[in-house]
Amino acid sequence: MLSVLGIVVAIVGLGFLILAHEFGHFIVAKATGMRVEEFSLGFGRYLVSRRVGETVYGISALPLGGYVRVTGMHKEEFEARVAEARHEESAFHEKTTSRPQDPEDRLAGPRALTAEEIAATPLEQRYYAHPFWHKVLFIVAGVAMNMLVAFLIIYGVGLAQGESLTSTVIEKVEEGTPAAAAGVRPGDRLVGVAGEVTDDWEDVRTQILTHPGETVTVAVQRAGATVTLTADIQEREDGTGYLGVQPAVEHRDLGTLAAFGYSGRTTGSMVLLIFKGIGMMFSGQVPVTGSQGLAGPVGIIQLSSEAFEGGYYLMLLALISVNLAILNMLPLLPLDGGHVLFSIIERIRGRSVSLRVFERISMVGLLLFVILFIVATSNDIGRVFGG
Repeated sequence: MLSVLGIVVAIVGLGFLILAHEFGHFIVAKATGMRVEEFSLGFGRYLVSRRVGETVYGISALPLGGYVRVTGMHKEEFEARVAEARHEESAFHEKTTSRPQDPEDRLAGPRALTAEEIAATPLEQRYYAHPFWHKVLFIVAGVAMNMLVAFLIIYGVGLAQGESLTSTVIEKVEEGTPAAAAGVRPGDRLVGVAGEVTDDWEDVRTQILTHPGETVTVAVQRAGATVTLTADIQEREDGTGYLGVQPAVEHRDLGTLAAFGYSGRTTGSMVLLIFKGIGMMFSGQVPVTGSQGLAGPVGIIQLSSEAFEGGYYLMLLALISVNLAILNMLPLLPLDGGHVLFSIIERIRGRSVSLRVFERISMVGLLLFVILFIVATSNDIGRVFGG
């Protein structure tokens, strides 16, 4: 049973990660002299907003992300704004609804500033007029901020709680389990499972979880020699594998400098874990649908609430932050990685990609994400109502 406090903490945590991501874009835009029109948590129309200087800050109706809107992201659209502000032709206003538009702008909702004010923006404050490195820095700043947040969270946890080192040495073998039947003993060091070398416990765990119902080899170091055993991995109700061993765990306190090393190693491990998970999804080793498939917002909140109750929420929040960073750098529009790719393409071509082309490619990306969102939400519903 999820607690109300756990759910609230989970929602606040996700909001904080979104805020951190958008703040990364924001500070780089300000530092490089770009005009920031809006800074929003959520998409769509504002629920509450306030203008400070040249920027409108607000919380919007659709709580599925956020955005920082800078002036002149696309030169064509800016020029259309200029034409609109000058009222060049009365017929022009009838055409503006069908002109190409960045799909992200459609998702974000109507602009808070008037066309006249946008058109008056000096050239040096428009995004398209900035050098290539300014643009790329602005785009990747959100991802960098998510990675920094994850690093700092893990650093704080390491400093406060120390480090628990999970080894591949077996501390306990459960009775009546595949491990006991195979002859695994306490004190054995697992060096290989299912033909794969296991350098750390995460490797061991991955091999066990992904071979349910299979007969595999289990290599252990015992009394200075390598012994190869055969185990029938049990399949649990959730479809994952089960061997029946508990690893030895060693705890040590961390000082200020040691915590940096711990945070760096742990953040790196999270990055590798996420890439490994993505690869396993593409290879079919782990499912995309079902109780073990993709998690949507509801599933993430459920997992976060459980983690809060279990006392490991901050580490999960760091993992989610790393996950957001990596997924945002996939080379697909409208993700940050897609914008970086298009910035590179425009740099090589020496001219901008037309807004019409940009719109069409972005719509393909948005359609893909809508499909993934539906799949993930369906998985969430199955998890909630299926227990």
